[in-house]
Amino acid sequence: MEFIQLKEVCKDFGPNKVLRDVNITIEEGDIVGVIGQSGSGKTTLLNLVTGYLNPNKGNILYYPGQTTEPINLSENLSKIKKHIGYTPQHNSFYPKLTVEENLIHFGKMYKVSKVTLMNNIRNLLEVTKLSNHNKKMAEHLSGGMQKRLDISCSLVHKPKLLVLDEPTADLDLILQKEILEFLQAINKQGVTIIIASHDLEGIEKICNKIVMIHNSKVHSYGMLEEVRRPFLKKDFTINVHNLENKEIILSLLQKLPVDKIIDQGSTLKVYPQDAEKTISRLIRLIKEENLYLHDLDIRKPTLNEIFEKVSTQE
Repeated sequence: MEFIQLKEVCKDFGPNKVLRDVNITIEEGDIVGVIGQSGSGKTTLLNLVTGYLNPNKGNILYYPGQTTEPINLSENLSKIKKHIGYTPQHNSFYPKLTVEENLIHFGKMYKVSKVTLMNNIRNLLEVTKLSNHNKKMAEHLSGGMQKRLDISCSLVHKPKLLVLDEPTADLDLILQKEILEFLQAINKQGVTIIIASHDLEGIEKICNKIVMIHNSKVHSYGMLEEVRRPFLKKDFTINVHNLENKEIILSLLQKLPVDKIIDQGSTLKVYPQDAEKTISRLIRLIKEENLYLHDLDIRKPTLNEIFEKVSTQE
């Protein structure tokens, strides 16, 4: 079901045209990853979606609840903001308050009733595994716990949308994994999530949709496979492993439409012009030659590889 729609959205800062003609639709339950080079407009896009900035042109529409009539964010921010939680890149909690005091403070900012607030806090402490630290000063928490507290402050009013800017920045690999798993758990509770991040491996793991910003525009948007599709023919690689009769198989591969073959000893790494055609023709030739192929795998381009290719385009 449609939840947020951006139509022809543009944002300028003076003469600097940061975002041009953004058209994306986010559905309930999505985890959307926003990627782009530093300064590409990722944070600006988040600030537009949360209402911190207004577009110079275009509309941002919300479809809250069961209503079929969209609400324009710029014109009705007061109706929408209660449904939004925002976690900026830098911590927004108060270091001299305890975990519980921070959550109470942010809950009161959102005007959550006392009974509801205490129930929300109890649930959040359990989900974030901060129950045993609720009386601890925020400044004395570990980096991972601080990040979980920061996200919890954005969730204390039970928003329908959680927006995060670089949630895994400056965390080690183990803590990054913990935060990503925590976000997946939050999403399973019905919260739609938008994440801007340079951690493309993490984005690829948990996001079902990608927004790639390049040259002030949305270069690619959609499910990961949709974003990947234009790169499949040129950026697929085929790995042929555990070779017997390697020379014969190599000679067969050289007859096929491939750009490059790298001999890695026990593996031939093949860069096909068209992966599907190359695989089918290779299998047919191997059968005709009565050869045995021990192992073959196909590796699609990663999000990081796609991003690198797009980033080098003018």
